[in-house]
Amino acid sequence: MKKNYFYLIGFIIIMIVNYFIKKYSNHDYSENLNQINLYDIIENGLRPIGIFLLINFFSRKGMKIQTFAIFILVIMIIESMFRYFNDKSIIAYNYTIGMIIGLILVYFIDMIKNKIIDKPQLTNN
Repeated sequence: MKKNYFYLIGFIIIMIVNYFIKKYSNHDYSENLNQINLYDIIENGLRPIGIFLLINFFSRKGMKIQTFAIFILVIMIIESMFRYFNDKSIIAYNYTIGMIIGLILVYFIDMIKNKIIDKPQLTNN
């Protein structure tokens, strides 16, 4: 299996899971503003995975996992700053927890890709 197909199939799976979460979860933001919500955590955890798979699908070399982690952390900081400057005093726990879990899952996806795709190519050469 080529790396591009691995990333494309993974991205399609992430989009399908995200669609079902949005369709079947009840988003009542009026009462659950500062509470831990599993569906929101899963939805926010899928965001870094989808971004990672999409970037690596379109790039020729592939993005290193350390560079991607710094990129996602910068995005998290920027979104938190804009949230603060727009006078939103509620901390988005679900967003922060989901993004950190998503980064951990990106590490696992990269490790699986390295074991399944990259190692057999090295033994064949």
